[in-house]
Amino acid sequence: MKNFKIIFKSILFIATYFSYSYAVVSTPTPATTNIVNQMSSSMSHSVVNSSNVINNSQNVTSNLINSTNLKQDIKENAEKLDLKVDEGALSALSNVSSDSKEIAKEMEKMKDNIEEKDHDYVMTLDQDVVVYDSGWFALERVETGSNGLTYNKPSTSDVFADAVQEGRGKVYVNFNKKEMSADMYTRITLKGASQVQHEWNTGTAGITSLPIVASTVRGLKSDGNTDFDEFVDVNSSMQISPTELAANYTCDTGCKSKQELMDWYNHDTNNSDADKRLFFYGKFTTVDASGSTGNGQIIIEGAHDLEAGTGTLAPIGGKSQTQVYIESIERLEGSATIVGKALE
Repeated sequence: MKNFKIIFKSILFIATYFSYSYAVVSTPTPATTNIVNQMSSSMSHSVVNSSNVINNSQNVTSNLINSTNLKQDIKENAEKLDLKVDEGALSALSNVSSDSKEIAKEMEKMKDNIEEKDHDYVMTLDQDVVVYDSGWFALERVETGSNGLTYNKPSTSDVFADAVQEGRGKVYVNFNKKEMSADMYTRITLKGASQVQHEWNTGTAGITSLPIVASTVRGLKSDGNTDFDEFVDVNSSMQISPTELAANYTCDTGCKSKQELMDWYNHDTNNSDADKRLFFYGKFTTVDASGSTGNGQIIIEGAHDLEAGTGTLAPIGGKSQTQVYIESIERLEGSATIVGKALE
């Protein structure tokens, strides 16, 4: 869902949004009670709420990812749950180490395998739901993103304050009903401003495969509200190359131009059109055979360009206006390994 595809109109785990139509997913045949009960019985009924869970699960995840039986176990569980096997995601997980940066790079390669539901469909949170709560985790500025692209990382940020920046995702999965949803949270402090907290739900998506791969995008406003990101499709960054921004929608009325989107995400206060929004991307995937362990990733971006959105994209110093803007984008990244718990 773009809300799930927003992977988390999404997290982490959130259509072409605005003009998207949401595909209706037919009601699936319930999974066998035994496999769901086995999954639930292996989980504590205490809610995940601390960094201890994340830290303690690192070794668990390492063992699961590197298990020689991973592929076979996932295939067996997928069959029991009447789900497909995502061979591409499975291959990526089977070849990755437990290093968080390597996991993030492999997650970048994984394609969403969820299906949109109607935008007004509300997931029922009952005893069959497994919740993956990352707890709050730090987001750090990076120069090279998990997507391999380069970002601006000055010694002193032009976008973010010198403060702790954090994200959190609570992903809800019902393997029986084959559906999922997520609550997303951020605590961000922009340069020269006080901390702002954002909170929203991604909407509900249908589960089709194991491992689950789901992502979401959102636009974060400086006042704590959120909105659609207004880029076409679900992108893990505002840039798709060093010289090209993600595509914007084109229509007769209501669509945002490239100039307007550059204004939205611009943080140069000397530019009167700068709206100081942030681009949000979240991704979630299960990383073990049973689906009881997941990995979540959150990415936040903002630009700082004096000339952004001034009209004609005329070349500047041998570079296009778009390239100058892209070179100003700063990026926060963070990820967490999460052990799922039965919802109380």
